[in-house]
Amino acid sequence: MEYLLELESLVIGYKKQIYPEISSKVRKGEVVALIGPNGIGKSTLLRTICAILKPRKGAVVVMGKNTSDYREGELALNVSYVPSQSPRTKALSLFDMVSAGCYNRSDWLGRVSSRERKQIISTLGKVGLSELAHRDSSELSDGEFQRAAIARSLVQDSPLILMDEPTAFLDIENKIIISRLLREIADGGKSIIFSTHDLLYASRICTRIWIMGYQGFIEGTPEELKEKGAFENIFKDSSVTAEDKLFSFI
Repeated sequence: MEYLLELESLVIGYKKQIYPEISSKVRKGEVVALIGPNGIGKSTLLRTICAILKPRKGAVVVMGKNTSDYREGELALNVSYVPSQSPRTKALSLFDMVSAGCYNRSDWLGRVSSRERKQIISTLGKVGLSELAHRDSSELSDGEFQRAAIARSLVQDSPLILMDEPTAFLDIENKIIISRLLREIADGGKSIIFSTHDLLYASRICTRIWIMGYQGFIEGTPEELKEKGAFENIFKDSSVTAEDKLFSFI
């Protein structure tokens, strides 16, 4: 299948439309950065793609099938979602937190198989958390907890992973760790869409950028968008400009 995800004239919103039509396609192994000002609808778009919210108009097609046609729990086989701040549960071990990603494949008691347990242990190794498997997940640092949330989505084993600001509130070291992790995930054949306010960070690891600006939706490679001057149209305030050499805003 050529495209994992297709957005067809998608209109998003809760009780009313909050953004005009969005159309785009994502191939296997792509890393797409979603940028735009606060309140424009980035989180709403991600939540609509994974069917937490229903489209107001248009369609979200995942693996060739409209998300509205998936049975309950079936979409989780193809799409996983990492929110900007996952809730912390006291007395829940890191291993058990990550094992929740296997829920759609567990038995009627929620138990995971021995094969799934091996996958969980292997995934904790990939994100550098093997030694913390039995630690209370609520006591992890912000960087560790974010890596745990990503591990949970990897255990879910969906080809498309959505992440809402995965590096928000993290220090430089953890941003670098997660950046490398996202690139490794994509190199393994999965597609990632993540929202961020860090244009330099986005330009370094993504294959394409989606811009949700006040003048509409536009997409392209970082270089294509720079050449078009697309970053200049993100904000209402004309005094905020894009610095091309730094891939930043000033």
